Amino acid sequence: MMILRRAARRMAVVAAAIGVVAGSTVAPPASATATTVVPDGVYGIAFQGDEDSLLTHLSTGEGLPTVLLPAFGRPGYQEWEVVRDSRTTQIIRNLHSGLYLGLGGGVPQQHRPVVATPYPYSWTIRAGSAPDRVLIASAVGDDRLRLDRAPTWTYPPRVDIQLPLDDGSQEWQLTPHE
Repeated sequence: MMILRRAARRMAVVAAAIGVVAGSTVAPPASATATTVVPDGVYGIAFQGDEDSLLTHLSTGEGLPTVLLPAFGRPGYQEWEVVRDSRTTQIIRNLHSGLYLGLGGGVPQQHRPVVATPYPYSWTIRAGSAPDRVLIASAVGDDRLRLDRAPTWTYPPRVDIQLPLDDGSQEWQLTPHE
């Protein structure tokens, strides 16, 4: 049984390596770099797919930071409605507070905190490294600024926008909720 597990693991590593080599030698299809419109619906949004880092709005107050927390079972606090607002952009609204994921006014800039705002804010959602992973970027101003975990050492961790990193560390996992 142990030998079979090792062989399966080794095959997975080889397959992943072949995929990386093939992916690096062939240009990605145009659709891979285009904006992906996620179907309208309600989602849990987890940073890097970590179930202990769910995008969370803790209060109904506007201007308060958006944070990352483990699931805590209170309906709506960690559920987000994604709605298309143009051909290439979408808005993200918290079900509990009814407030939108946004920047609270001003020009988007590196490390600007992501807060709850009463005004819809447009985001572009692009395909990530896996089918259930996406990159979320500000559609206002410098649309290269991506939603990311803030580098500050606070608890709970806050969310801000940052310049793009091409290492997959800014990916989010969208889990549909009914």
